[in-house]
Amino acid sequence: MKMARPWCFATVSLAGCGAEPLCSSDVTHVARDIGSDRYAVTATRDCGATTDYATIVRIGRASELQSAASEVFVADSNHGAAAERPGGAIWVKVVWTAPGQLSVAYDSRARVFKRVLDAKGASIRYKTGVPYSRP
Repeated sequence: MKMARPWCFATVSLAGCGAEPLCSSDVTHVARDIGSDRYAVTATRDCGATTDYATIVRIGRASELQSAASEVFVADSNHGAAAERPGGAIWVKVVWTAPGQLSVAYDSRARVFKRVLDAKGASIRYKTGVPYSRP
């Protein structure tokens, strides 16, 4: 019976690990598509000390739940190669250039995990560059 106690404790301890969310997200920018109910949200995702911050862009519609927004861009700093902004996000600029046309400009040194070309009836263009920094 003594052998069962440590196993039982380990099982209870592991079950408690799932109580807290593993990642948190902070919205850094919202851009609204003029003439539509579409929006683009830029957020920074933090999943703990062993991972880099991820910069996420989602497109959604005001008439839908936020959970229905489509993730169209995901990138990180590539182990510090890309310039980070306060809060750990990489440099990214998200702008609706015309109704239904989203432009996403980001640091060319970033490591990109996802780049979707259309979502929620909008087309997306991506541009890379090195952000300007003051001397």
